[in-house]
Amino acid sequence: MVERDGYAEELELDFTGQPLMYAPQMSESPNEVVKMEIRDRDRRLIFVKRQLDEAVAFLECFHDIDLETDEIEARYESESPEEEAKIAIESLTMGRHRPALPLSFDMLTRAIMAAEKVAGPRFESTLVTTARQALRKQEFINSFRYAFLLIEALYGEGQFKKAGLQAALKGNPDFVALVEAVLSDGIQSRSKHLSDTADLLRSKPMAAVVIDHLVEKRGFYFHGNVKRKDAWRPDEQQAAQSLALLTIAVAQRIAMAAANALFTPEFAERHFQDAMKVGAQIVYQIDFKFTEPEEGFQRRHQLNLKMPGTKVAPKAAFAAAQEFMVHFEDMAPAAGLDEAICTVQGTGEQVFEMYFHTGEKSKR
Repeated sequence: MVERDGYAEELELDFTGQPLMYAPQMSESPNEVVKMEIRDRDRRLIFVKRQLDEAVAFLECFHDIDLETDEIEARYESESPEEEAKIAIESLTMGRHRPALPLSFDMLTRAIMAAEKVAGPRFESTLVTTARQALRKQEFINSFRYAFLLIEALYGEGQFKKAGLQAALKGNPDFVALVEAVLSDGIQSRSKHLSDTADLLRSKPMAAVVIDHLVEKRGFYFHGNVKRKDAWRPDEQQAAQSLALLTIAVAQRIAMAAANALFTPEFAERHFQDAMKVGAQIVYQIDFKFTEPEEGFQRRHQLNLKMPGTKVAPKAAFAAAQEFMVHFEDMAPAAGLDEAICTVQGTGEQVFEMYFHTGEKSKR
């Protein structure tokens, strides 16, 4: 056990005297974009993961064990100088990427303002958050269950038998519209695992067919019967991945509709005014050059955009670029834009640069 600050953070296993063929190798790829491929041939990785998963199953009957057997770092160390030259890749790390949450100041202040007027949608947020957390952990069955609980609670009209629940959901035009919107967006499974849900989605089904399918799967996953030949197993999560992605997409739209108070028009103006009062503003200075038709010279102009904030964020920079383009189209609809350089007024911090070439010699 690898211990840090009194806690066991990693489990390290050593295998000696292993054949060199287990070390990953690099080979050229016929792919035009990816020139080299890494081929992992380590049979020990599969063996270790399988045995640890089985061991954790014993321990979890008594304790909550958090051992991520999908996150592995393997090191291949030579046992002689001759072997060292033959090992092309000495270490390999596998795991899941967890990107940081992009939460804008605008959304935060809108939420605080909305909470002044109405109660927050705690019911919807609790279930959709729990479903998202399960999805992130690749607990697809639980993700489906929590997402469907939200659907059933809001649109099921108290029906619990299959036919009654299917009729209630299909008879609600708001819910049918939510499902249609999700289907129009498309649900792409990141797993190669085949399932009846993945097959159904590939057939471009109608909303009513999808609703019937969700209720069918609710009966399957909410009620366990280990004696059935096709009984679901909690350790076979991949079979429910497409189902979870579909259901949580519907639940997410339900939650977004429940939080519609965030987008009250007056909040945008209030957010801007409050930011200006406390000095939380950035002035984006955009210096640009353009050429009018039939003119042989460049015109130079400057646009200053005041936006709330205390530092330049990617989304704010993109918004400034969008607003500038709209301004330029209104100001000089027939002109050709040559360049636009945006900096923060007062600090000179660069935000974006745009250059346009129309086939003539560059005027930069």
